[in-house]
Amino acid sequence: MVTLNHLPSESTASPLWQPAYTLYGGAHLFRAETHDKMLLLAGKWLKEYPWLNESAKKRVEKRLAQPLDDLRIDFEDGYGRRSDAEEDAHAQAVGLALPQVLEPRRCGIRLKPITRTWAPRALRTLQLALEHLRVWPRGFCITLPKLEDPAQVHFVIQNLEQLEGGRGPLPLELMIESPLGLRRLDSLLVAAGSRARGVHFGPYDFLASCDISQGDRHHPVNRQARIQLLLALNGRGVELADGPTGVLPLPLYKSPLPAQVSDNHKAVRSAWELHKEHVLKSLDQGYRQSWLLHPSQLISLYAALMEAVEKALPPAQERLVAYWKGLGQARASGGDFDDRATARQWTAVLVQALELGLTSEAQLLHLLPPQWREI
Repeated sequence: MVTLNHLPSESTASPLWQPAYTLYGGAHLFRAETHDKMLLLAGKWLKEYPWLNESAKKRVEKRLAQPLDDLRIDFEDGYGRRSDAEEDAHAQAVGLALPQVLEPRRCGIRLKPITRTWAPRALRTLQLALEHLRVWPRGFCITLPKLEDPAQVHFVIQNLEQLEGGRGPLPLELMIESPLGLRRLDSLLVAAGSRARGVHFGPYDFLASCDISQGDRHHPVNRQARIQLLLALNGRGVELADGPTGVLPLPLYKSPLPAQVSDNHKAVRSAWELHKEHVLKSLDQGYRQSWLLHPSQLISLYAALMEAVEKALPPAQERLVAYWKGLGQARASGGDFDDRATARQWTAVLVQALELGLTSEAQLLHLLPPQWREI
């Protein structure tokens, strides 16, 4: 017999906070002060390479005054192949620095692939990095690259359980970087169980695994893969993140001659424009989070997010006000139809606007009831 307890619950709460980005950095470069240096470097780039108008620049500066959303200490592609002695030393250094890293809202470690060749090295790195931590840093997680078989996830978990002691289970981020990994997504999530916090898509590795040499982040194959991931994960409480833009906003010349200064500015601005375009395309495909490979990409990421949310904010406010005046009843206004589904979309826009500092709770409460998030 089916009772009320068998029926799905109806959620009225706003979506949980999710990082807008994960900033990757090689583990060999990680220090206790890395978080602050990343933000300082982004601020330096913002001042040194004029790109945004004054209003947008001030908004980005204000956002850069806040802690990083998510910082990933990378022992994989951003680290490369090194001797065991060298990686041991870097893993131990990471373990010593982590208790001093208090600022990021999240942080974590990306390991080498869990394969027969690299799994022993990945586990040793993890053990050395974690063994002296009394408690986990805020929002700490383990990122597992190039997953294709649930046995990889089971292998990590059985070893994690021995490493964790009484410090609580660590969440996992599963990286999908091949068609085989995509086809086995469901079994990978089952293997991770309640530890599965997010699924991250690797667009460049995905193309390479399809023998496609074009490094186009938004190649049709990648767009199809993103759609499949989005549909598979919807409603499962698992975060979804897109991969990086490989063209970095870096100057061509470290010590430019006067004639080379304009070339440096052009290179940085061009990379920012490309990254901004990529972020907007990811948002359009339903991906709220993406990777960053350099702190200078914080500028173009925020520029993209603010452009998208600023454009959507006025109609979101207007239509939510009308929705609440109608006590949640579906209604048409000015040719636009709103019901609970569209109202939740507009609510998400307002939540993003708050996060980016484009509005305030006081401004919203002047227009909307206190329970405006509960659609």
